[in-house]
Amino acid sequence: MNFDRFLQEAALLEGLAWRKYRRRSARRRVEHRLMELGLDGFDAYLELLRSDPKETSGLADLMRVTVSRFFREREQWRILADKVLPELIAENIGVDVIRAWSAGCCGGEEPYTLAIVWLESIAPFHPGSAIEILASDIDEASLERACAASYDMGSLREVPPDTLAHYLTREKGHWSLAGEVKGLVRLERRNVMSDPLPAGMDLVLCRYLAFTYYRGERLHAATVRLWETLRPGGILMVGKKERLPGGASAFFDPWSGCDGFYRRKG
Repeated sequence: MNFDRFLQEAALLEGLAWRKYRRRSARRRVEHRLMELGLDGFDAYLELLRSDPKETSGLADLMRVTVSRFFREREQWRILADKVLPELIAENIGVDVIRAWSAGCCGGEEPYTLAIVWLESIAPFHPGSAIEILASDIDEASLERACAASYDMGSLREVPPDTLAHYLTREKGHWSLAGEVKGLVRLERRNVMSDPLPAGMDLVLCRYLAFTYYRGERLHAATVRLWETLRPGGILMVGKKERLPGGASAFFDPWSGCDGFYRRKG
C-alpha cells in the first residue's frame, strides 16, 4: 500500500480531510510511529487503526503540521489589536482580565504573538486591564519548543524589526523570547476533541487546525466544543483563509470586514 492510499483510508476513520495534509511531513511522522510500534508497513498500521480506537483518536494530531511562525497573516493581528481586543475590553465592564486560549499552539508562536500584541498595542492604553493566555497542544515536542521559546529566523520572518529587537535576544544563532512575553502564557497538554476544555473564554484562537483538517461529524463536534468554551459574545479567531462550515451559522456570526473572526451566538 502506498502512502496516499493509506492516508485516504486512515482519514476516513476519523473524519479528516486527507488532501489538506502535507505529504512529506505526514509520511515522516507516520513512519516514525511505525518504528515505535514495530510495524512493517502502512497496511499493518491501517489494520491497527481499525481495531484500536485509542490509536485512531491520535491520528489527527500525529499527521498535522506542527510548524508555525510569529505574526502569521499580519493583517489579522492588526485587526485583533485595533478592533477585537479593545471591543472585548469595552464589553467586560467590571472585569479587568481578558481570558484567551490558543488551541493547537504548535511551538508557541501564536500565543506569544498574542502576548506581544497585548504588550505593544493594548497594555499602554488600558493600564487597568490584563490578559491571561492559555496555550495548548497535544504534541509534546511542540510544547517543549514553546517552553524553550527559542526560535530561528524562519519563525520570525514576519515580525516587525522594532518588535524583534525589543522582545527577542539573539543567542548562538537563535532568538530567545523575553520573560515578560513568556510570563503571559501558560502552556498545557490538551486534546481539543477529547479533553475537558476551558470555559468562559473571551477569545479563542483555533487557526489551521479544526477548520483545515476536520470534516463531517468531527468538524461539527469541534465547532460545538469551541462554541461551548467561549462566553456569549466571545470571539473565535481562525485562519484568514479558513471558513466555518455551513452549519456553524447556528453558533457563530462572522465579523463583517474582518476575515477569520467570528462572534459566538447565544
